[in-house]
Amino acid sequence: MGFNFKVQKAVREKIAVKTALMGPSGSGKSYSALRLATGMLEEMKKTGTDVGTNGRILFANTEGSRGRYYANEFDYDIVDLVPPYAPEQFTELINYAVEKKYAILIIDSTSAEWEGKGGCLELQQQAGGRYQDWKLITPRHDKFIDTMQYSPIHIIATMKGKDQYEVDKDERGRTAVKKLGVGAKQRDGFEYYFTTTFNIDVTSHMAKCEKDNTHIFENEGYTILSEDFGKKIIKWANSSDVEATSAKTFAQAPDYDGSGSVSETSELTDTINKIGSLAQALVGADKLSKTELVGIIKKYHTSANYNSITDIGVAKNILVELEAKNN
Repeated sequence: MGFNFKVQKAVREKIAVKTALMGPSGSGKSYSALRLATGMLEEMKKTGTDVGTNGRILFANTEGSRGRYYANEFDYDIVDLVPPYAPEQFTELINYAVEKKYAILIIDSTSAEWEGKGGCLELQQQAGGRYQDWKLITPRHDKFIDTMQYSPIHIIATMKGKDQYEVDKDERGRTAVKKLGVGAKQRDGFEYYFTTTFNIDVTSHMAKCEKDNTHIFENEGYTILSEDFGKKIIKWANSSDVEATSAKTFAQAPDYDGSGSVSETSELTDTINKIGSLAQALVGADKLSKTELVGIIKKYHTSANYNSITDIGVAKNILVELEAKNN
């Protein structure tokens, strides 16, 4: 089977930024998300970019009354998501925000999709609770990820931190218990799908950038996520070599069918990327040795190099086995 490759000069296009905020309960994820979104919207209105949006922020709330705590400080619309928190509810949310032409969508929080009532973990248990039952749930979770990644809207997604406590001494030498945020309550590797990813400290409410494709935060260290950073993000997102809006790119992309799924070629690329991210996480956490990793890959593929896989079925089989090791 021959492949018809079309090579062209790479050009910088406008980007719909996806930002992740992780942190323990009380770290200020919702507030930080609203500050960033407010700054982003101010910059969009100032420069007249993203014409066609309704110029509003949509805040998708899974935290009860918390979603309204800051209504007197920020201007935003709110929609309450309720259990069951199946992946399809989050997929439909994104499609709704795009359809209604919202400028920015805040999902607070995506942890509900994973560990909430009716979320992926509960769905897997209802399916039988065996590792092979993930084959029924993973495609539903992946469709949510694909819809988020390929949507033409700026999205800020919060994730609850995996709370861990550390006993230490305070400045007076007294014993103190400190709550730490270690990763996020979402599927491992979820944070890699974002343009920028932040971990927010519960005490100082300052954020440390864990991933930054924008290069804005490379030298910032710990910082408060403010409206000014939201403005900088939009300036970076709009520094394009072409005039097409992100919405036009999304609608005309040949591998997008409007339902959140992508073509088999894109699906293969995404699956291989997931294999790489998950394999790195598993080996780094000592959940899987390099020898075991090679064994899993070579069980389905001719070599240990998963990047050379060309069969989507092979890639999915490897991913299922890695996910089983992670659960």
